[in-house]
Amino acid sequence: MSKVVLVSFLVLIGAGPHLSAETPRNVTFTWYGQSCFLITTPQGTKILTDPIELKDYKVPYDVVPDVVTVSHNHFDHNAVGTVSGHPEIVYGKTREESDPEQKFIPVDKKIKEARIYNVVSNHFPAGVSPVLNAIFVFEFDSLRIVHLGDLGMTLTPEQIEKIGRVDILMIPVGGKYTIFGPTTDSVVAQLKPTRAVIPMHFKTRVADFLPYTADDFVTGKTNVERVSGHEYAFVLNSPVAGLKYVVFDCFK
Repeated sequence: MSKVVLVSFLVLIGAGPHLSAETPRNVTFTWYGQSCFLITTPQGTKILTDPIELKDYKVPYDVVPDVVTVSHNHFDHNAVGTVSGHPEIVYGKTREESDPEQKFIPVDKKIKEARIYNVVSNHFPAGVSPVLNAIFVFEFDSLRIVHLGDLGMTLTPEQIEKIGRVDILMIPVGGKYTIFGPTTDSVVAQLKPTRAVIPMHFKTRVADFLPYTADDFVTGKTNVERVSGHEYAFVLNSPVAGLKYVVFDCFK
């Protein structure tokens, strides 16, 4: 091999890693209806929120999560018995059969690479009902995802501080049992998510008992991205081009 060829070969070897593109690091959201999402981290850890079984809202049998979180114990949020495998179940409240008052359960734990903690909140506006709701926060890969469960009113300064910085916000928008309209916009303004807002718990052909749709929430907003299927992926190592609203249309 000539010196010129050898030098060129060594340069190419040294340049190889710099020439290849960085491997995408995706976090994937799969929506099964209402407030039930499967969040899959770049490492493959599967976090299922508020499992449901209601008509076409259900968790497929072949979905086997590592952990399941339950914001509160209403029927459309706690169908843990329908989930396959042997995931760790993380309840945000005590269950009625063991505690009729259903008290808040503080959580702060590490499951694989994900830190999971929660913040107590109200399910309904003040004066309507004292029922509580657990806001769950998921941290991994320098990302913070907030699942508000069935939040019923705007947040207090203490709650905002405990939640911390927000990258992706999953927020109920359907009304009747949760916040809606201007109150929902106020909560978004309080938490200031950096990447995305994902509406949940809204009126569809399945959840026709709720008064407001996702369209009612995003009307007039810019940077709305609609998902016709059940799955949406965020590429964590790509530039953040402003806040977007990601709307799942698969149950319209």
